[in-house]
Amino acid sequence: MKQSKNFCPTFCSTCGGTLTYSADGLEATCPYCGNKYNFRGGKSEALMLALSRANAMRASCDFDEAMREYSLITERNPEDGEAWWGLTLSKYGIEYIADERTGMRVPTCHRTVEGSILEDECYKNALKYSSPEQAESYRRKAEQIERLQAAIKARLAEEESFDVFLCFRSADKNGAPTRERIVARRIYDELSRRGIRTFFSEVTLKNRLGEDFEPIIYKALNTCKFFILIACSEENVNAPWVKNEWSRFRDRVYEERLSAACCAVFENITLAQLPSFLRGQGVDLAKYPAGGYEIEIADNLQLRFSGGASGAPSANGAGMAGMAAGISGMAAAADINGELERGRRELAEGDFVSAAASFSRAIDKDGDCGEAWLGAFMAEIEVRQIKTQRKFSQEVCNRLWASGTTVQECDRRLASNEHITYAFASPYYKNAVKYSTPAMARILAGAKAEVMDMADKCNASLRLCRDDCLERQRAAAEGYGQYDTGEDGRSSAADAAAAIAGGAIAGGIMGLIFGGARRRPREPRFFSPPHFRPGPPRPPRPGGHFGGRFGGRGWRGRR
Repeated sequence: MKQSKNFCPTFCSTCGGTLTYSADGLEATCPYCGNKYNFRGGKSEALMLALSRANAMRASCDFDEAMREYSLITERNPEDGEAWWGLTLSKYGIEYIADERTGMRVPTCHRTVEGSILEDECYKNALKYSSPEQAESYRRKAEQIERLQAAIKARLAEEESFDVFLCFRSADKNGAPTRERIVARRIYDELSRRGIRTFFSEVTLKNRLGEDFEPIIYKALNTCKFFILIACSEENVNAPWVKNEWSRFRDRVYEERLSAACCAVFENITLAQLPSFLRGQGVDLAKYPAGGYEIEIADNLQLRFSGGASGAPSANGAGMAGMAAGISGMAAAADINGELERGRRELAEGDFVSAAASFSRAIDKDGDCGEAWLGAFMAEIEVRQIKTQRKFSQEVCNRLWASGTTVQECDRRLASNEHITYAFASPYYKNAVKYSTPAMARILAGAKAEVMDMADKCNASLRLCRDDCLERQRAAAEGYGQYDTGEDGRSSAADAAAAIAGGAIAGGIMGLIFGGARRRPREPRFFSPPHFRPGPPRPPRPGGHFGGRFGGRGWRGRR
């Protein structure tokens, strides 16, 4: 399949509306948001497909995955303004929704960012690498988003703070209540009974409109003292709204270096299916068949928020305080070394889930520990050791898939390849490069370039295989109706099948008649009979050793 040089999209990359093209097909305008596109320079099909995939993630409000995809695109195509603009929209959680009165698509904000979008580097790059008309369109949209962000920030002071944030999926695709909703309700009732302020969407957002959700969600995520994810299936964990909440709290954990500030309440899933920052501690509902988990959670949180028992200060205050600080520092160092040693052992054994949990606990204790970040990255990508750049990149590249036999298999292998590429864009990789030694940072950077290049080639090959599988499926669905029929009403396919069957029967009869007197194949001349014991080997002759044809008498055994 040839790769076309110009590949023009059908939908607007900003709002998702259908584009209107010019007569020559090289310029387009979005009638819903006003975006203007110029395709005279042309973009490769691979780039347009990557942009379409990232735009689809953002349109479904999966902003975290969209940011990863856009980041990969900007690394390989740093002068693509559309990718920088998509990264900006994902960073601010912008979704375009149709206005019922005007029919135009207007932005709604699902994330609140401290800084101004007009000063954002991604936004500046979008203006820098776009055409003048497109840059002007981006500038108008950015000003609209800035006003929306300012309105949200102005209302933050009016919103209340929370102690606990409950993150869960409330309803399934059919609108029925999920198991997570029932579990979250029991936890909320117990915490509320004890006076712990808890964000529970079913109650907290009950009398608010959709556009009023973001201020209170942002305030709750940034003021809560503890975060609880309720997860009973991997699909519900990765639901767009759920992922939008736990990914934002994950960023807060990394930025503020929070320690033991979250946990997962899970059922019917493994630790590997949970977000990596929640694998360190959790509550397995399988251990509470009769309930009671909400009481244990409330007891622990109540003790945590009350600060525990506080004793009176000692008369020897300064000396005791210094000694206590020294002892606590030594204990903290011992704890970090213990977690690192445990993580190394689990990596060597191939227990990557436990290793990720051990290194995550080490990161909680020391956010500047390069070995902890490196170990967490290795556990994420499932690598036991890193010796050289060549061996490391080769081991990772060997896991990339380049072909498949069915559409489903191609999709699974594409997802597996994308998991590897996403690992190289994760905070684990970035902090491993930041806090590791210069030599290790060079190894990681060099391996990333090789893996990304190989991943592009493998993904392109997989997509070709997927297209071929789709063609075969369509051909199989059409069946034999595509063959012409003969005068007797039978199809040529039926005639061919009958001919093959008749030939097989005839061949079998002829074999029974003439196949009984087969001659036994003659043994090779250079093998000795089984009853003959050969003597010592003869010395080589001047005429040669391989037979008379090559100038010698040849060796046929002793006669």
